[in-house]
Amino acid sequence: MKKSRNYLYLLLGLILISCSKSDGPVEIGLIGDATYTVTFKMHWNSTNFPTDYPSGAHFSPLIGWSHKPVNDFFKLGTTASAGIKLMAETGGTGTLETELKAKIAANEGFHYVLGKGLSRGTGDITVEVKVDSDNSSISLASMLAPSPDWYVAIVNVNLKEVNKFVDTKTVTAAVYDAGTDSGTTFASANSVTTPQVPISLFVDTPLGNGTKLPTAFATVTFVKK
Repeated sequence: MKKSRNYLYLLLGLILISCSKSDGPVEIGLIGDATYTVTFKMHWNSTNFPTDYPSGAHFSPLIGWSHKPVNDFFKLGTTASAGIKLMAETGGTGTLETELKAKIAANEGFHYVLGKGLSRGTGDITVEVKVDSDNSSISLASMLAPSPDWYVAIVNVNLKEVNKFVDTKTVTAAVYDAGTDSGTTFASANSVTTPQVPISLFVDTPLGNGTKLPTAFATVTFVKK
């Protein structure tokens, strides 16, 4: 019996060694892809953001994709693409949709998503986004309107932790300035920024104090299905 047990241990050891040599390390708990329900809860109200609060506050359709964790699209300090520019200035998503689908076709991403907008400053926008082991990060954006070129977004939120897809995750979204329009108020006339400047966080008046916003502008929850 003892010899049989020893033989079994030896056989298991040889199998493990063989697997590690031929296949590399095995990621426990991360197989295939996963789908997340992503909910943006918008908090743009006249109590928390009272300065010049616009009577027609609303959000454009939520647009984005899942992609590799190392990705520069939407990243702070980069130049907004034509699609990001149009989304941030007008809420239009057609050009950005074309850009994202082209990136996915070039194997830079996995799943493109276009959700609904919101006809007021507070409320929820929900979409479903697929990720896989290579494309485990999500970026989503929506123009806050009216505004010159400001949008709310989450950028490069990685849902893979310790080789597993997380069950749930909640983050605070940020407000960004696309760097394409120099307007300073919600109702500013078009004022093209020439030359275009890099994407930056927007923390100035009428939303913030120049350093930060008074409270979370939006919170975003990811729930794995």
